[in-house]
Amino acid sequence: MKHAWARAATAGWLGLIAVSLSPSLAADAREPMPESRLFERSLSVRRIPAKSPADTGGEITCTYYPDLMIRESGTDTPDPEAAMLVVGAHPACTRNRPPGGVTLATEGYSLLGRMGGFVVFSATDPNGAVPFIVLDAASGRAIYTDGTVANRGFRAAALDHGALHLRYTRGFNASCSLAQDAGGCWAQLVKDGKIPPEMAGEVPPAPRCAAAYQKQHVPADDPSVVFYDMETTLNAGGAARVLSHGAVGCEPMP
Repeated sequence: MKHAWARAATAGWLGLIAVSLSPSLAADAREPMPESRLFERSLSVRRIPAKSPADTGGEITCTYYPDLMIRESGTDTPDPEAAMLVVGAHPACTRNRPPGGVTLATEGYSLLGRMGGFVVFSATDPNGAVPFIVLDAASGRAIYTDGTVANRGFRAAALDHGALHLRYTRGFNASCSLAQDAGGCWAQLVKDGKIPPEMAGEVPPAPRCAAAYQKQHVPADDPSVVFYDMETTLNAGGAARVLSHGAVGCEPMP
């Protein structure tokens, strides 16, 4: 069964959402996050290691695209600082913040990828569901927030007439346990706006959630991570056309 609804990303239940470089910096050889392969390939990535374990700024990572650069700091830590966006220019990757850069609301997040006019960041050290942010690649403005599930996140990213089309398993942390009381917990999530009205009647069977808890040897009263498949088409203004698919699942929060 499918459901469709539209909304702005800043409100409602989804708000839960060849460059010239310093010759001393070699191209980065480390693998990016697996889901990054779904997005546009960057021109280059450069990293400056932290000076020492006591270096509060940590590792600096600069990702270059034809028309912009994204500079991240603290990328060797679980809690990166807010990234910076520089549009049009290709500044050298240094420890100094580049002039003309826009500070992004991405503290605790790492760059996942860029697709057309959109940049996506994903939480670096989540507990349970994995929040992500979509930003406008021209202004750096956050236009959409939501969450995925670890190891079952994004499956596709593409442009659809300039809009960003994402397929992923949506996930969020519930305040109650669907394994302990599927009906009562689901009703509370609907009341709290965590579940869209169109899905209010799709209570997951208690045995489905209980099995996940038993497999991980977790008490039935531990809060749940709720997930289901999602397709979202997002325009530059943050309005989304959303379709949910298939059955609702749950697992205990870690």
